[in-house]
Amino acid sequence: MPEAFPKLRHEIDAAPIGGEGESHFIIYDRSGIAPTRLLASPLALLVASRLDGASSALEIADLLAEETGNAAFTASEVESIVDALREALFIDNARFHDYRDQADRDFRTAGARPPGSAGSAYPEGGSELAADLDRMLADAPPPEEAADPGGAHPRGVVVPHIDFMRGAPGYGQLYKYLSGLERPRSVVVLGTAHLPITQRFSLCEKDFETPLGTVRVDPEACARIRGALAGISDPDADLLAHRGEHSIELQAVWLRHIYGDAVRIAPVLAGSLGEFIETSDVRGAAEDPVVKAFADALAELVEEGGVMLMASADLSHVGPRFGDDRAISHSFLAEVEEADREYLAAAAYSAVAGLESLAKRRDRYHVCGSAPIFAMGQSLPGARGRLLGYHQAATPELRQAVTYASMSFA
Repeated sequence: MPEAFPKLRHEIDAAPIGGEGESHFIIYDRSGIAPTRLLASPLALLVASRLDGASSALEIADLLAEETGNAAFTASEVESIVDALREALFIDNARFHDYRDQADRDFRTAGARPPGSAGSAYPEGGSELAADLDRMLADAPPPEEAADPGGAHPRGVVVPHIDFMRGAPGYGQLYKYLSGLERPRSVVVLGTAHLPITQRFSLCEKDFETPLGTVRVDPEACARIRGALAGISDPDADLLAHRGEHSIELQAVWLRHIYGDAVRIAPVLAGSLGEFIETSDVRGAAEDPVVKAFADALAELVEEGGVMLMASADLSHVGPRFGDDRAISHSFLAEVEEADREYLAAAAYSAVAGLESLAKRRDRYHVCGSAPIFAMGQSLPGARGRLLGYHQAATPELRQAVTYASMSFA
């Protein structure tokens, strides 16, 4: 039975299509659980935004008709929009919970993780994808700070996880640099969990399928991580978060491209450190028992040799699209760059210093990759970072900008 007071799931988001003044939007599930994307009118978007679980369709229709003077807001019209959202699994109800639980069971028993971002963040076809990646390598800008001429792979790296088209300079710089160095035996990929997870870290002991071939998991590295967290955290609790998360997948594609089948990965999602940043309790993050145990385990893996850490992390997310009241402008982006570079310079010296830089501004510019960067930094005591490149992907027509950087740590 349809719920009397429908509630939109908190993972549901919307993005405008085209430039300013465009009259339609795409409504989608940021968690990747619901596979459908809906083309929505401004009318439908207004209705969706009012589905708080405390208002009926009639109450929403009356409220919106009064606020906008639009007689199109009738209970029947609202119900029709809710029906479409319900069918797309965007409403928080028993039908969605059943679907999610089945999806969790299916993913846990699946042999490998399928490439969820193929066809959106990068091409589905292997030959087209490989050609795109080769172009990024060929067109990569020179590093801002001189790179080592060759030799051993770095102990750690930072790489963007924005889509390949917008992130091409950063991906090209990092992976061109790695291509000229010794190949690691294994890479611990620390992905950004874009949605809340219940644990600090979530481990995925599954091979990652890509259009270029499968990237196999490193059972030894995963076992060491699991052992370190035993009794203090459940690395399996948030496994479903890996199904729709792109931050590890995009690196799996690149690692397969430059290393072929010769490298293994340990895929780990890092949860938000927002509570420490907002309260300026940076020492609390460093002293968190789960963070300490995790970092100690990674430090041992790196010290033993053959293992590289990789923080898959974008930086600032700014503009009205991300809740700012300022439009994208040259002066705003210059301000963001100053803050980003201060953060990167601090994180290059120590993980704690990097987090202190964000806490000083209460993370005003919404840096999304601070958790994997912090976890990697805590795992590499004494390491110093070198900035290969800093970039901004601004799309003013979508009222947003995302920044990112590539770094190496030795």
